[in-house]
Amino acid sequence: MTAVVLYGPPTAGKDTVTAALSAVDPRFQLLTKLKQGAGRSTGYRFVTEGELDELRDQGRVVVETRRYGNVYAVDRHLLEESQARGLVPVVHMGNVADLRTLLSRTETGWLRVLLWVPRDVCQTRSRTRGDADTAKRLRAWDETVQDLLDSDLNDLFDLVVRTDRAEPEEAAKKVAAALDRPVSARLPEELRAALDLTT
Repeated sequence: MTAVVLYGPPTAGKDTVTAALSAVDPRFQLLTKLKQGAGRSTGYRFVTEGELDELRDQGRVVVETRRYGNVYAVDRHLLEESQARGLVPVVHMGNVADLRTLLSRTETGWLRVLLWVPRDVCQTRSRTRGDADTAKRLRAWDETVQDLLDSDLNDLFDLVVRTDRAEPEEAAKKVAAALDRPVSARLPEELRAALDLTT
């Protein structure tokens, strides 16, 4: 496998685990996403609507997500360029449909990781770090649960990491170790049990 995709609800630790991965092994690098809109710039390259249209026409947009009034996109060129430099790109995904699209539209060998925290931990982490929009993050957590329950989970995730039970460095080491060994996709019932979800 040559790349990692992290899926999970707010406060599950996608940014934290990515930073820990880079500390464990500098080959792991967050893939810069394209962003058309406003707001936070860290981890993104802003593009205009016209520039994004051009990239779509060139077949460079692998997947795009519309959220919070913005458009977020994965650029095929940036992904391939990162791998050509010997890096292991890390991509964050927020819903199963986009994750499936990413997997189907690239020839990359992805390690598919589900990061998870219970709802009460999401609330505590959000409040502890001073988020002004904790209620929105809890709604997004609820949406993530529903996204999983409504989805076909077969052959979707290789690894589940409960970040409420593992420190960032430990979580990163689990991901790094899984990258270099044969893994089998977790069965749907295993996923639901690991997340304490019921249908």
